[in-house]
Amino acid sequence: MTIATRNRFVRISTIISLILAIGSIISIVMIVTHGKIHVRNPELRPLPFLEGFFLTPYSPLASLCAIGIFPFFALTGLIYILFAFEKTQTVEITFFAACVFAISFEAARLLIPLYELGVYGSFFSVTISRFVFFSRIFTLLTLLASAIFATGNTVQQMGPSIFLLAFFSFSLANSLPLDSGKISTAYLISSGYQEMLNFFFLLVGFLSIVSYLILGKTRGISEYSRAAGGVLLLFAGYTLLSACDSWLFFIAGSVLLFTGASFYLKPMHQYYLWQ
Repeated sequence: MTIATRNRFVRISTIISLILAIGSIISIVMIVTHGKIHVRNPELRPLPFLEGFFLTPYSPLASLCAIGIFPFFALTGLIYILFAFEKTQTVEITFFAACVFAISFEAARLLIPLYELGVYGSFFSVTISRFVFFSRIFTLLTLLASAIFATGNTVQQMGPSIFLLAFFSFSLANSLPLDSGKISTAYLISSGYQEMLNFFFLLVGFLSIVSYLILGKTRGISEYSRAAGGVLLLFAGYTLLSACDSWLFFIAGSVLLFTGASFYLKPMHQYYLWQ
């Protein structure tokens, strides 16, 4: 993948993220003003052990805002990548751009309350949920790949590698059993084998962090070690916002997500600035 091709991909992704951001604002306004903010089973929280905890009361508006912030995060991240790394051939940033872009697809969850798909399970609510699971799997795999393929010898294989990651993510998301009768307060259908899926997400996130730490140590590049801290914060923020149904999670997740991306991109930009 050449620099021109990578930049074209980032530009297209930026435009799509902008459209999703605008669409998210319009959707949230329509959901609130038309009284469609409820779901079928508001007691089904993504983190049920927090039920009754005074700092995390259920707030459907917080869930909507958490979903809506994802495309704005992707938009700001892609704009920064486009300008800061426009003339830089870097494998890590190409995979990271794909990761950031995939995060914007979380906005699809807004279609469930917008069209009141939470009132009953349907083909559309299942399709939306599978699409969201695809974006989450792809996001984490590209984040891991950004560290694993951090070598100039794989520049020409970036395109096929991203395609293979997308194909694997789609296959895995399509094979997950979904219970269409259980739509959570985060506007997502609950999946079967939830514990195994959570373990998979945690494992991939952990490996991503460790991979950057190993890169920093073995290659003697402090920027990679600092980037590992950014990956940790980004992963924590993404996790909180994905399961967000309270204002505490929304505030904490948003701060961690944007701070993590900043802590990742700035060291990488500083490193490649002198290459």
